[in-house]
Amino acid sequence: MVVNASGRASGQKAHLYMPTLKENDTHCIDFLYSLSSRDGASPGTLNVYIKVNGGAQGNPVWNASDTVTEGWVKAELAISTFWPNSYQVIFEAVSVQGHPGFIAIDDIRVLAHPCRKAPHFLRLQNVEVNVGQNATFQCTAGGKWSQHDKLWLQQWNGKDTALMVTRVVNHRRFSATVSVGDTSQRSTSRYRCVIRSDGGSGVSNYADLIVKGIQFLFENFIYDYEDCFPS
Repeated sequence: MVVNASGRASGQKAHLYMPTLKENDTHCIDFLYSLSSRDGASPGTLNVYIKVNGGAQGNPVWNASDTVTEGWVKAELAISTFWPNSYQVIFEAVSVQGHPGFIAIDDIRVLAHPCRKAPHFLRLQNVEVNVGQNATFQCTAGGKWSQHDKLWLQQWNGKDTALMVTRVVNHRRFSATVSVGDTSQRSTSRYRCVIRSDGGSGVSNYADLIVKGIQFLFENFIYDYEDCFPS
């Protein structure tokens, strides 16, 4: 895909949709991209989205926009999905008015193994809490951690929450946690871990946050009470 950003209004978009894929466990998609212009100013932004099971597109898991590239640059997407879930990768070029140039991607490959540079996540587990409790997700990834990496928890609707690295297990594994505070039944949703590194991005599977409501707690209280004081 090559997009000529010259003479376009800011915010105009072009999309390339990959076929829907089903893979079990972590694998890698890599691609080449280029942002080029004669005056050295970036012609726009290249975003990558990963949509799961036909759901919301959400926010980008990877992007490039700050500077022009010197020729082609390789980026990786380490995608952790588990059967029977499906996903679709969407490339989006967004133009900037007054910045002529080209946004291009090429040589997209689907590889049946983890990426060489982008960290990959282990399976993210579901979390179940009562109303009002904090819910904590733990994201564990294989790969090298850098202080320049960006980690976040992404909700099904696209809301992003920053993660904090809590433990570097060894030179090839690290973990991070994030809490969803003061939960209510409206907090019930699906979440996934995302990391952006120099080599690309890693994306975990979606896990469910299940928040038990007041009615559930009351019914369990009655059940326990009747066990203690049978009629």
